[in-house]
Amino acid sequence: MRITVMRLRSDPYSFASSSQIGQPERLVIRDDAAWQAAWASIWRPFAPIAVPPNVDFTREMVMFVALGGRSTGGYGILVDSAMATADGVTVWVGTSSPGPRCFTTQAFTAPVDIARMPRIDASVRFVDVPTVIQC
Repeated sequence: MRITVMRLRSDPYSFASSSQIGQPERLVIRDDAAWQAAWASIWRPFAPIAVPPNVDFTREMVMFVALGGRSTGGYGILVDSAMATADGVTVWVGTSSPGPRCFTTQAFTAPVDIARMPRIDASVRFVDVPTVIQC
């Protein structure tokens, strides 16, 4: 059964491209303390630029995915879709990287994406779907 995924950013770009999360992460957040910590980790060591959206964790959960640090621009990560299965929940995460002919920003990036979905108290498996952008 397909699960409705509501990304925090509606356009097809990562929620943030310059986070402070240096390592890849795939998190399922089901409580406010974990949500506050994940939100703060985007901007650490700086103060968050905004307060996190309110989430009713009795009805929703948050998928928080980070690509990890990259030495240039042109990279992205998106929570794409989710499906309930007999084994739990599968979440597909699209990752993109620039092809060899792409011009990129010569700056450190660390893309992050965030999505909400109905709460399901089952195990969650993330499946990365990598794409190379051909410029």
